[in-house]
Amino acid sequence: MLKIINTPRKTNFLTPSGLRCLANLPSVNVSAGCAHNCVYCYSKGYSVYPGDNSIEIYENMAERIAGEIKRKRKKPAAVYFCPSCDPFQPLPEVQQITFEVMKLLLENDIGVQFVTKGKIPAEILELFEKHSSKIAGQIGLIAVDDKILSIIEPNAARAQKRLEQLERLIKIGVKMSARCDPMIYGFTDTNEQLQDLFSAIAKTGCRETAVSFLFLRPAITSGLKKSIRDKNLLDKILEPFSGGVRLPIGLKNSTGTVLPLVVRKTSFERIRKIADSYGISIHICGCKNRDITDETCYITQPLSNGLLF
Repeated sequence: MLKIINTPRKTNFLTPSGLRCLANLPSVNVSAGCAHNCVYCYSKGYSVYPGDNSIEIYENMAERIAGEIKRKRKKPAAVYFCPSCDPFQPLPEVQQITFEVMKLLLENDIGVQFVTKGKIPAEILELFEKHSSKIAGQIGLIAVDDKILSIIEPNAARAQKRLEQLERLIKIGVKMSARCDPMIYGFTDTNEQLQDLFSAIAKTGCRETAVSFLFLRPAITSGLKKSIRDKNLLDKILEPFSGGVRLPIGLKNSTGTVLPLVVRKTSFERIRKIADSYGISIHICGCKNRDITDETCYITQPLSNGLLF
């Protein structure tokens, strides 16, 4: 049973991220821990992670963030949700905090950028429609087979719901892309699976997709071993990393084990060709593939005078 813990927080809510692709915007986490409980979640290795069965919700978040904005010499152009959790977890308490904070930011002429695998509440969609020029987002989707998603993203929204949300957000003028990250080599990236995935994404009107593969840290490996009970599947996921290398992940001294260079290069080229056939451009995450590219995955979008371009 999931335990929800209300807790105070002494440090600021709007903080810089250690990832290069998030370096230009302050970011905010609406909780510690995430109810989606994705088996590959890198935040499980953080010291503040409360455990798989607990979610920490911070007290007076909107009020505290309002105070932080007032104290800034220059208010941010936009704020990113969320480096370590999903802003649209299937918890009313989290969804309410997300709504309050996003509404506060938008009413103060501050943009909102996000990534989610969750079900976006109706009141958030209505809020986005009113402020569409100040919003950008990514919908995370690595497969359209719900059997696969139920194994690796057990509490996230089903594939069709994510696709419907992507299409609706595009139609109301929100700058959107898909985020196919982390793809799992040999499990979610067969040619047939990729064709189904990019075909579904293309039907929403989306033409941009960020792509990267799973990387491993001790906490991620531990999470996979704990959550995936099918030993054959677990071996299938982990075995390709036996010849992998460690690369820096982010701006600090953090590293992760990635697939061998030749495997990633060949796979990205194959993915690009399939995506191209559906009119979709892919952007490889340079933060996790520094030996291949310095490209950005566009997890955030540039702004000019508060407007996306």
